Amino acid sequence: MAVKNEFKQRSIPALIAHSVATMAALFTLVVGVLLIADYVKLVQMDPLNDPMLLELRAHLADSPDGNEAIVEQIRTYDLYARRAFFSSAEQRRAGGILLLGGAVVCFIAFRLARHFQPVKPSIGAHESIDHNEMNALFRQLMAGTGIFLVVIALFLAFAVESDLATVLAGSDQPTKERGEAPPSDDAVAMPGLPEPFAVNWPSLRGKGNTGTAHGSGYLEYWDVESGEGIRWETSVPVHGFNSPIVWGNRVFMTGGDDEGLEVFAFSIDSGELAWTRTVESSVAMPYVSGDTGYAAPTMASDGERVFAIFANGELAAFDLNGNALWQKNIGCPENPYGMGSSLISDGQRLFIQYDHMNEQKVMALDGASGDLVWEQAREHVSWSSPALVEAEGGLLLILNDEANVTAYDPATGRQRWQVECLGGEVAPSSAFNGKDILFVANEYAQATALRLGAAEPEILWQYDEYLPEISSPLATDARVYIPTSAGDMVCLNIETGEVLWEQEFDDGFSASPVLVGNRIYAVDREGVVHIFDDADTYHAVADIEMGEAVYATPAFADGHILIRGDYTLFCLGSGE
Repeated sequence: MAVKNEFKQRSIPALIAHSVATMAALFTLVVGVLLIADYVKLVQMDPLNDPMLLELRAHLADSPDGNEAIVEQIRTYDLYARRAFFSSAEQRRAGGILLLGGAVVCFIAFRLARHFQPVKPSIGAHESIDHNEMNALFRQLMAGTGIFLVVIALFLAFAVESDLATVLAGSDQPTKERGEAPPSDDAVAMPGLPEPFAVNWPSLRGKGNTGTAHGSGYLEYWDVESGEGIRWETSVPVHGFNSPIVWGNRVFMTGGDDEGLEVFAFSIDSGELAWTRTVESSVAMPYVSGDTGYAAPTMASDGERVFAIFANGELAAFDLNGNALWQKNIGCPENPYGMGSSLISDGQRLFIQYDHMNEQKVMALDGASGDLVWEQAREHVSWSSPALVEAEGGLLLILNDEANVTAYDPATGRQRWQVECLGGEVAPSSAFNGKDILFVANEYAQATALRLGAAEPEILWQYDEYLPEISSPLATDARVYIPTSAGDMVCLNIETGEVLWEQEFDDGFSASPVLVGNRIYAVDREGVVHIFDDADTYHAVADIEMGEAVYATPAFADGHILIRGDYTLFCLGSGE
């Protein structure tokens, strides 16, 4: 009888403890779900691309002398964004404390309930199902799920700082974790690149890295064996896969091997070696594959200086006469392909896409001093090269990676927009039709046409058949061209994505095609230059053999065509 009375007395405390534990568990669950939902909402916020803020910036950019009223509106908007963020952060921390308290109460209550739980009398050994054991297993599963949820919610509440915190703090600090520098009073979006950038060939694929030649008088036929149309040819002192750039009467390239890293300048009139400079390595050279080498990135010029970067992250600047200006090492890249991203300048800043396995970022350096202007961390790796496109609202710095195409403000480094439409190991750069359509593509992903506007781009269409691996696509007013490593060239309607024609060549492409007037110049790896019309049907103009392999994109400046072969630099022109 005593055992029976004890059973009745202990059931009341157990019932109370179970009730408290259940309420605490439900409270913890609700708070945890709310914290996770709040974090998801927070990371989706993009204050820099808010339509109202973008509109204010556009008005400010259009104001020739600046507009204090608009500046004050932007400051006010920034203040409200700060208040909203820090209010949300405090709420998340308070929620984390409540979550932790609820979890502790739940744990203690469950322990007390188990302690006071009366032991039910056995009903016989013949029972085949142990319900107590099944209930215990169910409680363990529920407890494990709850603990996991609590840990995640606490982590988001206390350990994770959102990108918004960094962005807002970035306007007070010169360089934060993500490296964003505050925009100066005159850091307004540039309307476009300086005019001399079109006359010359300052980077890979020319002005803005978009693959369009300017000027006229470029040959459509020459013959290397007979010398017809060959102004000069000269041996390349040291091997490299980078493409020539041109400024004024100089052609610049780099080379590298086990013996050293070199920068070369040739006379565009005679082909004579004007000067050569050795870039001393401050760090050990990494292992590089034969497909990349020590000097894969193409140089860049801002009109007063030339810049070169090599496989070990060594970056050097020279004036046009070869006088050393500054040199620094930005870190030796650690990736399976080596340093492949080429440099580009807007006339003031030098932009470097620096991606490797442990760090991904884009940097802007002052061209004159080499000092850091701004730096932005990136989420994914890429081996493509940045481009500068003149879109509505000003100049955009466009970068591709293994998931996204992203636009930055060249002056401040702030992200203008991002579209997830890529995949795989991205090497091709973007293409731009010079008006409002940006085109990106990569093998094992898809091609995407984006119409640029004042805010987020609009996806016009996507295509997933013939795609580029190394060579970048080319966009013209009405069409887009996709070269492949297998030797295919595909032409699509740029507005609709309709396939206009497909042409198969004997060898694949590493060099990127270039628009020259109403012709396309595309050089395959065997060194055959295919010239054809920019038209809705394929019409070959010429197929010219250079006599050696070509991996570099040709340069076009003032009637000169510069083609870097495996061993030789050719200059093609009328000779006038």
